[in-house]
Amino acid sequence: MRRLTLALALAISPFVTRVARAQDTKRDTHQSLLSWLWRDKDDDQKRGHDDDKKCEERRRGNPSEKGRDHRADPRDKGHKDCDKAPPPSQTPPPQDPPPSQDPPPSQDPAPPPAVGHTTITGSLFHDIDTNGVFDSSEFGLAGWTVELTGPVNQTALSDGNGFYSFAGLPAGTYAVCVSPPMGWNQTLPAGGPSCATTFGTSTMGYSVAAPALAVDSLIGNIDFGFLSMP
Repeated sequence: MRRLTLALALAISPFVTRVARAQDTKRDTHQSLLSWLWRDKDDDQKRGHDDDKKCEERRRGNPSEKGRDHRADPRDKGHKDCDKAPPPSQTPPPQDPPPSQDPPPSQDPAPPPAVGHTTITGSLFHDIDTNGVFDSSEFGLAGWTVELTGPVNQTALSDGNGFYSFAGLPAGTYAVCVSPPMGWNQTLPAGGPSCATTFGTSTMGYSVAAPALAVDSLIGNIDFGFLSMP
């Protein structure tokens, strides 16, 4: 029995050895294949990393402006596979907001045009030589009443020199008259509109037109001469 077992062991031993060797060879081949695959993958990654680095712009200190302009760019020279990086995106400048719509100015009524006023002045005098001129040898008649009728009606008293005045008159036509006391005859004006007097007699007056101007105006020398009766 021992001899039979020993003979079987010796007969099977070469077969077992070949099977073990075949398995070892298969395992070694599998490991070699895996090692080659991993190495190839590492080489690809390393190569890609190197390719990325070679396309990067190299910074070498702080060159001058002229040197920076003439420095070789690896993306332009020596590396045809390098694509230039796209230029940095430029943010468009902010646009001004649309102008605000201001409310239309209020339509105020236009101011009325400026209108001036008229002043009428004159003198009452004792016309001794009856020439109708207030000479230096003659004197004024003080305290006499002068009447103004027209767009506005006014009265004025002559002062100590026989002078009178109507001021601030609007444009229009006015009549200027004097009512003399009893015993006086009129020498000036020689003609003009008729003026009724207090005593029922008629005297001559003046018709005066005040102009419509933007400035004030003065109308003077509206004089009255009288001579006392003996």
